Amino acid sequence: MKRNYVIPFFILHKGCPHQCIFCDQNRITGQRNIHPEEDADTIERYLSTIPSNGVNIEVGFFGGTFTGLAAEAQEGFLRAAYPFIAEGRVRGIRLSTRPDFIDKGGLELLRRYGVVCVELGVQSMSDRVLSVSRRGYTALDVERASRMILKEGFMLGHQIMVGLPSSRPEHEYYTARRARELGASQIRIYPLIVIKGTELAEWWTAKRYEPLKEEDAVERCMRLILYFEAHNVKVIRCGLHPSEGLLNGSDYLAGPFHPSLRQKVESRIFAVMLERLLPNTGITAVLFNPGDEAALFGFQGKNSVLLHKISGPGKAALTRDIEVPRGCLRVTERQGERERVFTLDRKQAAEQTIPELLSP
Repeated sequence: MKRNYVIPFFILHKGCPHQCIFCDQNRITGQRNIHPEEDADTIERYLSTIPSNGVNIEVGFFGGTFTGLAAEAQEGFLRAAYPFIAEGRVRGIRLSTRPDFIDKGGLELLRRYGVVCVELGVQSMSDRVLSVSRRGYTALDVERASRMILKEGFMLGHQIMVGLPSSRPEHEYYTARRARELGASQIRIYPLIVIKGTELAEWWTAKRYEPLKEEDAVERCMRLILYFEAHNVKVIRCGLHPSEGLLNGSDYLAGPFHPSLRQKVESRIFAVMLERLLPNTGITAVLFNPGDEAALFGFQGKNSVLLHKISGPGKAALTRDIEVPRGCLRVTERQGERERVFTLDRKQAAEQTIPELLSP
C-alpha cells in the first residue's frame, strides 16, 4: 500500500527571473497556471481519493521559483493549504525553488504556514555547467542555501540533472556527493531532454548539443541512485513527469524521455546483481520479494537472458518469498558437500558498479 502522497500544484515559471536554455515549464508539465483560490477545492478533491489511515500526505508547489514570488503571492498559496494542516488532514507543504532565492525572512514565512521540505533546483554543482546552462547562480549559492534551509529546521531536497551541456559523468557524481555532504535527504533526478521552443532546441538543431542516449541516461541514473541509497538518501523521482505533449511527441524533440524511466533504471540495477551471480555455477536457489518481480525480470523482459543463464532448466530455482527484503536476492549456493545462503543487496551492486563514488 502506498504510504506517501503529494497533492501537486504547478505554478509554472512564476517567480523565476531566468530562462535556462533547457526550460519551458508549460511544455514540460502540461499544466496551466493555478490561482490560490483554487487550492482548497483541489486539495479537498484529492483527499477524497486518498486513504485516511497510516499515510503521509503533503501539498506540493512545483514548477516555478516559489520563493521568487512576491511575499503576498506566496502567502496566498500557503494560506489556502494551511487549514488542512491545522486540521491534521495534511502533514505539511513542500515546494521547489532556486538556491539564489533563499533568505532567512522568506524561510520564516514558509515555516509559519507549515512548509516542511524545501527542494532546491540545483541541477549541477559544476560552475561551468551552471554557466553554460544559464542558471544564474553558482555552487556557492547552493551551499549557502542548503545550510540555511537545514539551520531553519526544514528537510532539504536537491533536484539534479544528468546530460546537461558540458556535463560529464564526473560532474554528476560530484553533484551527487555534494548533495549528500550538504545534508539533502531527498533527491529528484532528471535526465535532460530537448523541448520545442527552448534555446537548447536551437542548439540541437544546429548540432551544438547532443542529448544522452537512453541507455546512457539509464546507466548514469542507476549509478546515482545506487550511490544515494548506499548513503541512506532517498531518491523520490527519476525522470520527468510525463505531460500530454511529451507523451504524444508534440513538445518533445530529442533525449532520454520515457514515462517508465525509473522502471528501466530499477531493471538495470537487478541486471547488475544478476551479473554478479553468473560466474557461480553452484547456485541452487534464488529467492526474491514479489514486489521486485517486475524489476527482476526487467522492463519488457530485458533481464530474461540473464535469468535463464542462472535459473534455466536444470539450474537454480527462482522463487518468490515475501520474507526477502525489497531490493535484495537471497541466494543458496552449494560448494561440494557444503551449502551456504547469502543475501545480495543493492549496496553490493553499488560497490561493484561505482567504487569511485563510494570512496571517502
